[in-house]
Amino acid sequence: MPAGVEFLVVVTWAFGLPVFSSIMSLGTGGESGGATGGSLVFDNSALVNLVVFELLQSAFLIWFLHVRGWTLEKVGLSITWRGTGMGWLLLLGTYLLAMGAQTLAHWLMPLEMQAAGRMYPTADPKVSMQLVFFASTINGMFEELFVAGYIITALREVRGVWIAINVSTVVRLLYHLYQGPIGVITIVPMGLLYGFVYARTRQLWPLIFAHVLIDIIGLSALGRLIENT
Repeated sequence: MPAGVEFLVVVTWAFGLPVFSSIMSLGTGGESGGATGGSLVFDNSALVNLVVFELLQSAFLIWFLHVRGWTLEKVGLSITWRGTGMGWLLLLGTYLLAMGAQTLAHWLMPLEMQAAGRMYPTADPKVSMQLVFFASTINGMFEELFVAGYIITALREVRGVWIAINVSTVVRLLYHLYQGPIGVITIVPMGLLYGFVYARTRQLWPLIFAHVLIDIIGLSALGRLIENT
């Protein structure tokens, strides 16, 4: 199988449905969420569906890539204390970039950003925290393994580092379009930062560690926001 066909199979299998669903959700955000958020709600059912979907996707892709000669060492996945420390720094850098980008956007486009807030997804305040931790762990591992570990590793040798980082960022953005303009503003800097860090260090664990924490914090914060509204 040519490398290009392998790449198409992996990216389409991992992100085809999420990208399609994300694109189809455009224009529906905020219709039922009102002032507290968009129409997409992360509740227990949604998180269970996410976990089942990503576990099934991972089972096929890991088998497929193993047959193709891919290993954890090839994508740089190993859990280390140094990588965990880098993950904390990456978490901090992600929030600084996101806050900076959103602050600039609010200053330049205050009315548009106010409307964008109504498109942002919400979380059920009664969502199980155990499920939040489990779903965040699965999602963080799934996304970074394929959107960073696979895509950048597969492309950097044939297309160059920056092409690989940019393709990874575009794919990451496409399946986050359901978050509306705020998602675009935050996901693009995050994608570029994560891609650059991974390309430079060849370590995947810091990205996974930071991503898992971001999901946990984000879902918990969204739930508290709705509960206090």
